[in-house]
This record gives sequence, structure tokens and C-alpha cells, in this order.
Amino acid sequence: MLMRVMWILRVLVIASAFVAIAYDLVWLKDPVGVFWESLLVLVNIVQLSVTYAQNRLEKFNSIESAFVHKAFPGLSNSLKRKILNQGSWVEADEGAELTRAGEPARRLVYIADGEVEIIVNSNVVGRCGNGDFIGELTVLSGEPATGTAITKRRTHYWAIADDELRRLVASNEEISQSVQACFHTNMLSKLIAANHQLQKAGGLVN
Repeated sequence: MLMRVMWILRVLVIASAFVAIAYDLVWLKDPVGVFWESLLVLVNIVQLSVTYAQNRLEKFNSIESAFVHKAFPGLSNSLKRKILNQGSWVEADEGAELTRAGEPARRLVYIADGEVEIIVNSNVVGRCGNGDFIGELTVLSGEPATGTAITKRRTHYWAIADDELRRLVASNEEISQSVQACFHTNMLSKLIAANHQLQKAGGLVN
């Protein structure tokens, strides 16, 4: 359940199936068990072959590659492409509003190049930059955003609508697990950055 890289999981399944085949042959003398374990090996070898072929066919430019390989390392290239194709790349000028406090985040944003300020009650409480997500806390739940996100300078970002993201997560368990893991990792990095900033000011986030 914790495995993020599917091909490694399939290799472990194949290895365990071979152990089971040896057990069925040597100890149990069970040809039926050998048949089903052999079928399990065959299915996973076919799936690995399909994944390998898909990964070879899918190509990403430098910006796409920096995004998907960092955010979703456990997914096949075909699933990474599926996520990418449901969103779009945007160039926003300084002062563009990405989320508004008190309103649901209507899209998930990934910052490829730029800077975004997070404002709460007219105070700047945080900054996001290259590699950060905007809206990951509330985009799936539909709850109101806690802060207003505004671009500090010209920003290049990828965005996917909330309903499209929910549909993707609901349609594929691999995508769901990878997205959730990505959100947790991003929130942890933001918390660490916030702690560093507060330590400089004499405080600490627990």
C-alpha cells in the first residue's frame, strides 16, 4: 500500500509467485497452485512489458519533465501524460490572483517558474516558488481557501480544474495515491520553509 513505484511492486509480486511455485512443486505437489502462480507471473510480466513500451513512447519537454518526474515519480509515463493533458500551461502577469481566501480553489496550480505571495487578512504569510503547488489543501475537498494567492512577478504555471482532478483521482488508484503523496510532500516542504522563516523571527511552527 505504501509502494509508490508500481514496477517495483510488480517485480516483488513476480518474485513471491516464484517462491510459491517452488513451494507448490516441492512440498505440496499441487499442479493447480503451480498453474495459478504461473499465471500471476505471466500477467505481471505482460504488464511490465506494456508499461516499458508506454514509457519509451511518451516524451516530455524540459518543463514537463521537471514537473511530472518530481511530482509523480511512481507513475508510468503514460499516466503522467494523462495528468498533464487534463491541465494546461499558463503565463500570468504580476498581480494575477490564483486563489481567493474564503472561496473554494477551482484549480490546482503548479509553479514552474515564478513567485506567488500568500495573503491572509492583508498580511503576507508565505511565498511559493518554483516546484510548489497552490491549492493542494482544498482543491479535492472543495473547502474554502485559507489565503489569497497572488503572483509577485510574471509566472509560468500548469493548472488543472478541480473537477478534472477529482475525476482523475477517482478513475485510477495509482494516480490517486501518487497525487496524495505529492500533496503531502509539498506541504511538508512548505512547513519546513515556514519554520525556517519563523526561526529567523524568533518563533517556531509545531
